[in-house]
Amino acid sequence: METVSSAYTVELLVANRYGALNRITGIYARRGYNIDSLNMITDNPDVYRIIISSKGDEYARTQVVRQLSKLYDIKEVKLV
Repeated sequence: METVSSAYTVELLVANRYGALNRITGIYARRGYNIDSLNMITDNPDVYRIIISSKGDEYARTQVVRQLSKLYDIKEVKLV
């Protein structure tokens, strides 16, 4: 049985704290996943939106969302 790798996008609402982006990208790095695109947007200096595009199978998507949800800096995680 083959696993099908497809593109997916994760949208995060993150508290603007020192090292938050490092912790987020560390989750991808520890699991050996590549980030194809990373975009940060902010209207409020306390919270910013991060949009990450990557490729992977259903297992990779599930694991990334679960791990990101556990970080204390993250307010919301959505798989888009």
